[in-house]
Amino acid sequence: MSELEKMEAELVQLTKQLAEFLSLAPTERSIPGFAKIWRPISRYRVQLRTALQDHGSILSDPRYRDAKGSEIQQRVGYNAAHTRLRLWPRIEDMVNRQITPEAKHLMPQPTEYMDGAHNRFVNHIYAALHTLALPSAEAMLNLISDAHPDIALPATHFEALVHAAYRICLAQGRTTPPRFLDVGCGGGTKIWAALPYFPDASGLENNPTQVQVGAAAMAKLNAPAGCIMEADARRFFDYSSYDVIYFYQPLKDLDGLREMEDQILEQARPGTILIAPYAAFSAAEGDLRCSRIAPSIYVAGLAPSQTEKLCARAEMIGTDAPEHSNSFDAALGYWRPVVDASRRNGYTL
Repeated sequence: MSELEKMEAELVQLTKQLAEFLSLAPTERSIPGFAKIWRPISRYRVQLRTALQDHGSILSDPRYRDAKGSEIQQRVGYNAAHTRLRLWPRIEDMVNRQITPEAKHLMPQPTEYMDGAHNRFVNHIYAALHTLALPSAEAMLNLISDAHPDIALPATHFEALVHAAYRICLAQGRTTPPRFLDVGCGGGTKIWAALPYFPDASGLENNPTQVQVGAAAMAKLNAPAGCIMEADARRFFDYSSYDVIYFYQPLKDLDGLREMEDQILEQARPGTILIAPYAAFSAAEGDLRCSRIAPSIYVAGLAPSQTEKLCARAEMIGTDAPEHSNSFDAALGYWRPVVDASRRNGYTL
């Protein structure tokens, strides 16, 4: 084992301690507690830089190549170690933000996600994507009689909602990736928009023409195969398999809408997050089957007092958008425990 490999192995043990510190409740973290753990880690920074310089010099001299590994393998290992060292300031910044975090509302003010040139531009682009995932005007005449046409909630509003739901999921401490369902998904564009937060996302759609066109559009975007299911939301009996359920008044008939809502509320497991951004949601007030945790967001099976405690935990979760990169994760090395713990807290590099 080279000196560089030895130091990185020692760092793994130290970063595991840091990950344990970050796994504490925010109220149990402190600056002195962090300093006690970070100080031994920080001592390795200069040593690693020196070791990498020495290792680079050896790699550049053919006389000292390691006979046990090819030049390419050695170079790959050297580059990975260099990447980990360059991550140091970003890791330190990410950790510092978690030592004494401040609570942040789950949903921003509407002006934050609707106003401004950037938000308008994003919603303009999304509207085009939404249109491309719709059947032709002629085919849309063959709508289910009691279904709304596919109405697009502005993308920036939707992103704020799913980001809030993601933070709630983190606060719940789920051990498996949450499953997302869009009820009345139309062309599936909200499925695609949810994927950065919930990679296991799918949707229900009652219009067979819409399912066909939407599935073709999603395939071009490399969305998960079969993510759009043809089904009547009022006759769907697998809502309990999902952790986050989004529905934007897909039925215009109020009786049918209530029937759909009842199916969802009766099947949803306690803790399931319901996103219903419309005023007519029957369970918005006074329904014992769910309670409101944020504007347009509800939690099934929890009493208001339980939801209030969950909200307090969720508001302490960071607001960084999640990241998914297997190649990046593979190169993290001794930083992996810290990055994983930070992601569970809502922080990323």
